[in-house]
Amino acid sequence: MPTPHYHSTWRTSGEMPHEGRLGVIDIGSNSIRLVVYDGIKRTPLPIFNEKTFCGLGKGLATTGKLNPEGIKLAEECIKRFLALVRIMDVVELQILATAAVRDASDGAAFVESLERKYRVNIMVISGKKEAQLAASGIFSSIYKPEGLVGDLGGGSIELIGIERGNVKGQTTIPIGPLRLLDISKGEKSKITKIVSDALDEEKWLEQVHPQHFYAIGGSFRAIAHMHMAKEKYPLDIVHHYTVKNGAIRKLLKDIISSSPQEISKMPGARSKRAEALLPAAIVLERILDLTNPIDVIFSTSGIREGYLYENLSPFLRNEDPLIASCTDLASQNGRVPGFARELFAWMTPLFAEENETDRRLRFATCILSEIAWRIHTDYRAEWSFYRIIQSTLIGLSHSERVTLALTLYHRYQFRLKHDLDLLSLIKERDTIWAKLVGTAANLAFQLSGGMAGNLDNITITVGKDGVDVVCAPEIQDIMSDAIRKRIDGLGETFKAFSKISK
Repeated sequence: MPTPHYHSTWRTSGEMPHEGRLGVIDIGSNSIRLVVYDGIKRTPLPIFNEKTFCGLGKGLATTGKLNPEGIKLAEECIKRFLALVRIMDVVELQILATAAVRDASDGAAFVESLERKYRVNIMVISGKKEAQLAASGIFSSIYKPEGLVGDLGGGSIELIGIERGNVKGQTTIPIGPLRLLDISKGEKSKITKIVSDALDEEKWLEQVHPQHFYAIGGSFRAIAHMHMAKEKYPLDIVHHYTVKNGAIRKLLKDIISSSPQEISKMPGARSKRAEALLPAAIVLERILDLTNPIDVIFSTSGIREGYLYENLSPFLRNEDPLIASCTDLASQNGRVPGFARELFAWMTPLFAEENETDRRLRFATCILSEIAWRIHTDYRAEWSFYRIIQSTLIGLSHSERVTLALTLYHRYQFRLKHDLDLLSLIKERDTIWAKLVGTAANLAFQLSGGMAGNLDNITITVGKDGVDVVCAPEIQDIMSDAIRKRIDGLGETFKAFSKISK
C-alpha cells in the first residue's frame, strides 16, 4: 500500500476524533515544539515531546520581520516534525503559530510557504485566542484553579484572570524576553522601564489580588528549575511546583542583579535560557508587585494542552483531572475493574470528618489499589511509591502526590521499611492519614480478594472501643489470625490519626 500524502493522512481542520494519536506543533517566537498525545481525552498522555530553538522572533521588534536564520531553522525543524508524525501514525495534526508569526510583516508569507510546500494548515492564533488557550491549559491540569495566569513567550505575555472555571479579564502585552532584548539591546534599565510602562497601562491588574499566580512558559520554567536547585528540592517535577511570593522574589532579585554570564553559572540555570532569564525575571517581579499573590505555581501545561481541552465535550472537561488520570493509569496496570467505588464506600466510616482534598486522594488510592499486582511481592510497596511519584498524574500538588504515593506504599506494606526522602514534603498528619488509607485498602483486599461485590458481606465500624470488622455468618471462615493482626494494625493507625487530627 503506498504511503498516503500528508493532507490525506491527517485531518487538520474540523471536528477531532476521539481515537488515535494527536500531534500538536507549536511555532513560537523562540522555539518550535512537537508533542504527540495518545488520544483526545481528559488527560491525554504525551508520548513524544521535542523542542528546537529557532529564534524566529529574534530581531522582530526592530526589523518588523522574522529572523532569516530562524526561518531556515524553522523549515528544517517542521520538515523533521512532519516526517515524525507521519511514521508515528498520527491521525490528527494541529499546527499553531503565535506572537512572532502573528506580528511579523512577512509572517503570512512564511505560513503560506509552509502550507503550500507541505500541504498542511497552520492556525495563526490571535493574542486573545492565545490567552484563552493558556487559561484552558491551566483548567486542564490543575484542580479548581483561582487567580491569575501568565503565559510568557518569546514575544509576548498573556495575562488572564480565572475564577470558578471562567475567564475574568485578559490581555496580551508585547514584552516577551526576545522582544525586550531586541528593543533594549540588553540594557537592564531600559528593559525595566519598558516592562513597567507596559504593565502599568493594564489598569485592571490593579484590581486583581489573586491567591495564586500560574506561570507558564519556558523562561518561567527555567526560573522554577533554578529555585528548585537553590533549595535542593527533592522532587524534580516543575508542574505544580509552588513557591511563596517572598521566596521567589529573593531569587528574582538575584537574577536581576546579575549579568547573563553570572546567571548561567547559578545552580539550575540552563545556558540556552540564560540571556532570556533577566527580562523574564523583571516581568515576573513587576507582575508580583502589581498583583501580590500568595504564591507562584509553575505549570507545564499551556496552549497545546488548552487546545486539546477546548476540543473535549463539556462532560469530559468537567471531569476531575486527578481521577481521570488515575483511571488511565489503573487501566494500564490494574487488575479488577469495578472495585474502586466499593472499596471507597467500605472504608468511609473511618473518615467521618473528611475534607475535599482527603476525599479526592482517598478515591484516587482506591482506583490505584491494585497497581502493583504484577510486581514481585518483596518490591511492591517501594515500586508503588515511586510509580506514583514518577507518573504523569495531574490535578494534584507536590505534597498531594507524595501523600498519594505513601498510601499506595502502605497498601502493600504496613510499616515503613525504606528511606523515602520525599516524605519531607508532607506533614506528620498526612503520613498517618496515608497509612490509615493504605492499611484499610490492604485489609479490604485480604477480605475480598479484590473482587467487586465481596465487601458487601463485610462491615467496618468505628466505636468507643476502636475499629471493628464484622463478617456475615456465611463467610466467617474468612477470618484468621493474620486478618485479626491487620485489623489491630488498622485500629492502631486509626487511633493515631484521630489523636493528631484533634
